[in-house]
Amino acid sequence: MNFSSQEFKQQFPLFSQAENRELVYLDNAATTQKPACVIDAIRDFYLHSNANTHRSSHRLARRATEMVERVRAASARFLGAESPREIIFTRGATEGLNLLANSLCRGLVAGDEIILSTAEHHANLVPWQMLAAQYGLVLRFVPDANGVPQIDRIAEVLSPRTRVVSITGGSNALGFRTDLAALRATLAAKSSAATSSGAVSSQGDLRWIVDGSQLVAHDVVDVAAIGCDFFVCSAHKFYGPTGLGLVYGREALLRELPPWQGGGEMITSVDLLASDYADLPHRFEAGTSSLAAIAGLGACLEFLGKQDRLAMAQYEQSLLAYLHDRLSQIPELELLSDARNNLGIASFVHARCAAIDIAQWLDGRDIAVRVGHHCAQPLLHAAGHTATVRASLVAYNSKEDIDRLIAGVEELLRQLDDTAEPQPAAADSAIDSAETYSWQPDNLAKLDLGALRNQQNWQDRYRTLMSWAKVISRKDHIRTTEHLVQGCESSAWLVHRQEAGVHRFAIDSDSRIVKGLGALLLSQIDGATDDAVAPSQLHQIFDELGLSQQLSESRGNGFRALVQRAFDLMHA
Repeated sequence: MNFSSQEFKQQFPLFSQAENRELVYLDNAATTQKPACVIDAIRDFYLHSNANTHRSSHRLARRATEMVERVRAASARFLGAESPREIIFTRGATEGLNLLANSLCRGLVAGDEIILSTAEHHANLVPWQMLAAQYGLVLRFVPDANGVPQIDRIAEVLSPRTRVVSITGGSNALGFRTDLAALRATLAAKSSAATSSGAVSSQGDLRWIVDGSQLVAHDVVDVAAIGCDFFVCSAHKFYGPTGLGLVYGREALLRELPPWQGGGEMITSVDLLASDYADLPHRFEAGTSSLAAIAGLGACLEFLGKQDRLAMAQYEQSLLAYLHDRLSQIPELELLSDARNNLGIASFVHARCAAIDIAQWLDGRDIAVRVGHHCAQPLLHAAGHTATVRASLVAYNSKEDIDRLIAGVEELLRQLDDTAEPQPAAADSAIDSAETYSWQPDNLAKLDLGALRNQQNWQDRYRTLMSWAKVISRKDHIRTTEHLVQGCESSAWLVHRQEAGVHRFAIDSDSRIVKGLGALLLSQIDGATDDAVAPSQLHQIFDELGLSQQLSESRGNGFRALVQRAFDLMHA
């Protein structure tokens, strides 16, 4: 079977909407778009089957119940589980990991150990931290190289007290696949050695969890072949609906686990002082499930079953290689990801601009990427960064998408060349003595708010703000925690003093657009007297320029945080 990316994309209605026909969507590691069949199934459930499941005798309830159990069975086949009883529906992978952490840790004692990696999504890190603090458990981490776990060295941290190993199947930040076969072999060898030595754990055998959130869209998953005890994923990562996750667990192990949440559907009988829990898998599904989403998942699984998954994977890998090759040709761009053994992700930074500036610029060209730490802060910190630009591919992307991404980045870099940052002289009114003050205000005299207002479109205003950034000099001596502005998406530092009855300010940031917004702010308040300008006036200017509509919400919040900090300093 041949694979056509164009024909595949035509099955996703979002791209046919007028406002999205030019959209380049490269944020698939966060969530994938949905095919028409998934959307139709959700709508069809509400039109024809909407009722709660199980404890009703009417036909709508029976139809809803039959649908849920039919999709559960399909999910078991999709993941290679032996029985539908091994599939638990959750509200996402995050809830699934919390379920496993809470249920497993209730059987542990102080000093027992849990092994994680530096590459984990926060959803596979924070729950274990919380439970470790509650039960006195010890968190240990697979040795890493610049944050990338070295699975072949996991034996170095395995011990007789190891009770849980919970590892990502693939990094959502850098895209690398975990060598699950090597991990299985090492864990099996440990188990064999423990058995032959006569060692018996009072807490039972080690339990192995795979966070497969990034795997399922790209690989055919077979939990039996992987050999894990538990597997967790989210439907929205593989073309399914949001608000729905899958937890696979070996049936024998699930029977040993206490339920995490209590309520309706997970019990058979309730007295005032005790309750009897339902059989698998319902004992882990307290409350009303996301029934329409389950219907959508059923359609998603049928949709994927009709695709040539091998051909899709081969196409994605060729596209990813092309993306990495094109990015590698951009001067001063640093690629943190590797195209080899990668789940469709390119993660990069550039020496001359902040990651958020790149993402904001691309958004203005209708190119959707993600920027930040990607809920994998330990990994990025170990790699020496706090944020990257992440472009993530699936089968409906194309070389044309990549070409537009590259063109957008290159256009931004040309813009930066046109607005290169000299080191400006201090304002004439500033006190010149470096011995008196450790910083001097920047010279803002040439900034013309009227000229900015007169720009005909958002692109020209954005370029003007970027050019305004060049008047803001780098000030290493103010880059301290004391001067850091809380609430800015990118780091920004603001200082203040009073001279001869007027307020003087200086700002610095790693982000060019934040420097431009800082220049806009200081052009209105630097050198002003008390009460010469009010915060409301600055917010009005921000809105009049269209910045509240064109910049991201976090950028708007960052500007408001700068305004608030400035006025706090003025009135301290």
